[in-house]
Amino acid sequence: MERIDLGTVMQEVIAKFDKNRIGDKPRVFVTLSPDLTRVPWKNHTLKDFVRTFLYESLLTSDPEAAIEVSLRRRLALDDLSTFLGIEEPSYWLQLQVSGRGLRIVEPMIEELFDEVGYRREEWVGVEGSSARLGVFGAIDTPTHKIVFCLESSRHVFKCDLLLPVIDSSANPSFVAPPENQKTTGL
Repeated sequence: MERIDLGTVMQEVIAKFDKNRIGDKPRVFVTLSPDLTRVPWKNHTLKDFVRTFLYESLLTSDPEAAIEVSLRRRLALDDLSTFLGIEEPSYWLQLQVSGRGLRIVEPMIEELFDEVGYRREEWVGVEGSSARLGVFGAIDTPTHKIVFCLESSRHVFKCDLLLPVIDSSANPSFVAPPENQKTTGL
């Protein structure tokens, strides 16, 4: 089990993008939750995916439109855990990239996941909604899942990477919120 500093990974990607992209660049706004220092993950795949996904998102985006990137913990997502058939994680981690100038499509996401050893299990949509939920399982450990949500609303494109984190050292105040504060769905 590795502990991955996603804040540092994000900083490195943004610096590389700023150096490598020629011409106009979109403004990038970043929000990091202060309690996310090092995230436990089974191997380097999370770091590799975040690095590639964020870089490609920034590189292909419209330079006239700002991009927002945020990393935060989510309260329990009981319905999602049940839907995926995974044990209750210590917490969920959400990496969101959003903006009017994003140009992310499902085949690109599938290719990025494939490069780090995850295969698409399914894309799920809801009638009347612009959101699509992609479920990806590790090739070597199919029970190890990552969820990716794409949504377009009022010309703003949102990409959410949802990670179920199992952390035996997690602070109990973040692990199990009171029953009346648990959320269902996204």
